[in-house]
Amino acid sequence: MPFVLVRIDDRLIHGQVAVAWGSWLAPDRIVLVNDEVATTEWKRDLYGATDALGAAVAIATIEQFLRSVREGSWESERLIVIVESPRDLLSLVRGGLEIASANVGGMHYSEGKRELLPYVFVDDEDAAVLREIIAAGTALEARDVPQAQPVDVVSLLERSGDERTG
Repeated sequence: MPFVLVRIDDRLIHGQVAVAWGSWLAPDRIVLVNDEVATTEWKRDLYGATDALGAAVAIATIEQFLRSVREGSWESERLIVIVESPRDLLSLVRGGLEIASANVGGMHYSEGKRELLPYVFVDDEDAAVLREIIAAGTALEARDVPQAQPVDVVSLLERSGDERTG
């Protein structure tokens, strides 16, 4: 599958994704994989109307996306895949999707989360899920925009005092 980027971003599709990453990677399609958005008509309409600078936008539940990949639906397209959370990415990995590497681009502050980077905040559950994704063979890098220096997520977890990364 020609994934040019698989990204965790709790803001889903927004300017940073469409403009910065879209211009940098020139995808054919941005696929937003999120059960809530895909099953809520007004959210699906809102995100589906996003101007993605010439890239088509598709919205799918996790199961729909996994099925479409198994069926070869987007084999000839360059895809940016956006999920909202580490848990959504883990669901894709557990569902059999082979993802060599993924980008942690936006996990913003909420109550109970600690800062790893100004754009990456995690709680214990997030950290555990990120570790499980890494253990399954997916490399994770934190980077908000393409021009930024990538940061290894394992090292971020270790520096934050989370010693359960190995």
